Amino acid sequence: MTKHIKPRSAGIAPSADTRSDPASAGKAVGTQRRSLGIRMKQPLLQSVSAVERLRIWLLKQAWFNSGLMPALPRQLRWTLRKMYLAPVGLADRLLGRHDPGLPPKAQVFTGAPLDFAASGRSTLETICSITDVNPSSHFLDVGCGIGRLAIAMPDFLDANGGYEGLDIVPEGIEWCKQHIVGPHGNIHFTLADVYNKEYNPKGSRQPADYRFPYEDETFDVAILVSVFNHMLPMDVDRYVGEIARVLKKNGRICASCYVITPESLQLMTSGRGSVHFKHNLGSHWIHSNKVPELGIAYDESYLRGIYSKHGLSDPPDIYFGRWCGRPTGLDAQDVVVATKL
Repeated sequence: MTKHIKPRSAGIAPSADTRSDPASAGKAVGTQRRSLGIRMKQPLLQSVSAVERLRIWLLKQAWFNSGLMPALPRQLRWTLRKMYLAPVGLADRLLGRHDPGLPPKAQVFTGAPLDFAASGRSTLETICSITDVNPSSHFLDVGCGIGRLAIAMPDFLDANGGYEGLDIVPEGIEWCKQHIVGPHGNIHFTLADVYNKEYNPKGSRQPADYRFPYEDETFDVAILVSVFNHMLPMDVDRYVGEIARVLKKNGRICASCYVITPESLQLMTSGRGSVHFKHNLGSHWIHSNKVPELGIAYDESYLRGIYSKHGLSDPPDIYFGRWCGRPTGLDAQDVVVATKL
């Protein structure tokens, strides 16, 4: 604060120790302004944090994932998501929290990470821990979304490695192409114009007929984060076959999904989990008959059979997750890892 000057008699100059120091006064005013700014931002920060916590909480509730969401029309679901996240993104900018290297929150259509960049790094660390990939490996990210894993790759890959991101959502691929570039020119993204009732209803090609745009035996690892959760059995069969084709010998497929086992079924039906698949169709379970692709879980024996059919290790390694109500797990979802024989 500015120093108070003692009253003085007219015509008598103040002594040196009673005068205001302009530099000190300027610093004090600056400190006051910063303090005021912090006090003004605090309610906004608290509100944004509360909204983000509410969203994360909702996505852990079975009634929200398996009841409310399937009941809403697709366009309404996507519009509400953007309307919900747009103010949070704007608040991040006002609070100085927005990273220009990350996608705007309103454009993010995969998952619910509070920290998008940290989530990508964590996913990469998990992949490294359960496979033998390294910075010189070649990665195929099927369903790369808007780059959650991809943003971790420029700092990870060396000049001998490579990353290919493949997705069916045009906006996600376009953002990745414009914003994620590796120092070695070895990070690329491809749009697959494939139909999906939830994520790409305008797609011109059926997933069961789609051929990946890559040569045989190109990749050391193929990663699919929550991809099989939105694909029907014949489509999963096709994708697993294509992945097996483009993997090198001893290459790994690492897919997070929902696997129905006697244990997970018992836990799920008891209401302990964050997701409840209502309809049993034999090989798979779904949230909604109206939009099956909104959420799909696979019977363990069926999934193992698909992997074995295409020359992948049987049985694969399955790291069971917490989604059904297990108290512990590698991830929220189950993670299935198999090797090309």
